[in-house]
Amino acid sequence: MIEWLFLLSSLVVLMLSSDKLVNYVMKLSKVFGISEMSAGFILLSLSTSLPELIVAVNAAVINQGNLAIGNVLGSNVANLTMIIGLAVIISKRKKILFKRTVYDNLIEFLFISSFIPLFILQTGHVSLLLGLILVSLFVFFSVKTPTKVSRVEDITVMYKRDKIIVFIKFLAAISLVIVSSRLLVDSSVAIAESLSIPASVIGATMIALGTSLPELMTTVQAFRKRLFDVGLGSIIGSCITNLTLVLGITSIFNSVALNIISFTSLILFSILSSMVTWYFISTGRRLDRRESLVLIGIYLIFVLQELGFSIFIF
Repeated sequence: MIEWLFLLSSLVVLMLSSDKLVNYVMKLSKVFGISEMSAGFILLSLSTSLPELIVAVNAAVINQGNLAIGNVLGSNVANLTMIIGLAVIISKRKKILFKRTVYDNLIEFLFISSFIPLFILQTGHVSLLLGLILVSLFVFFSVKTPTKVSRVEDITVMYKRDKIIVFIKFLAAISLVIVSSRLLVDSSVAIAESLSIPASVIGATMIALGTSLPELMTTVQAFRKRLFDVGLGSIIGSCITNLTLVLGITSIFNSVALNIISFTSLILFSILSSMVTWYFISTGRRLDRRESLVLIGIYLIFVLQELGFSIFIF
């Protein structure tokens, strides 16, 4: 009961602190005149991926690499299916339209990064070399992302004192994310061991969905305000960040051989969610409620599969 209490409380703190972190990132982006796409893909996706990053690093440090990788891949499945689907439905918009020129790079990056889990499945382990390659890939994607500066009238004017206060609050939010993430890892490992549940399952379901809540809140708010660049840029950017930067740093901290049997369905669902979302966005340049329900359905099947209900033979 104590471990469950720690788990739930750390999830709540992680959710709230991540939400505050996103708000401060958006304020800083307005101050420095960063475009919506850059704020969504680089600043916002990095901020919303911070829970996955800290959870993964903490798990890797205590030799729980399977938990870390399960969290990364599970978060991507949640982001590309449940989070996008719920965001479209909750935002009460019948259809979300995307601009071709704005998202070409993001769609290409998502397509390329979707093959990373397949490579891990074939090799059966993560290593220092793989980690360095993935981090380099993240740097390459970031450099290639459009960084057009916002119009002058969109730049928020702040006094130096106000900028310092926002930055201090930004650091405080990061600190809360770090502390709550460490508690989340410790309690999850204890619960998994007591229930004889593989750590990869805990990481791929409960923790993954919990660390994806900041993306859900951010995307819903962005879609409601018709800031589609920010919303989709944050989701896809977060997934690319998870598969490159987060997974890369995890591999650097802890090279580990994986239990491929327990990761097979997770990796295949990670590839499936990436390809389905890529297909919806690249072909129609839109997402409607019917496609959102398809994405949510994929996630529900994924959770049932991870919990042991064999719907497909993976």
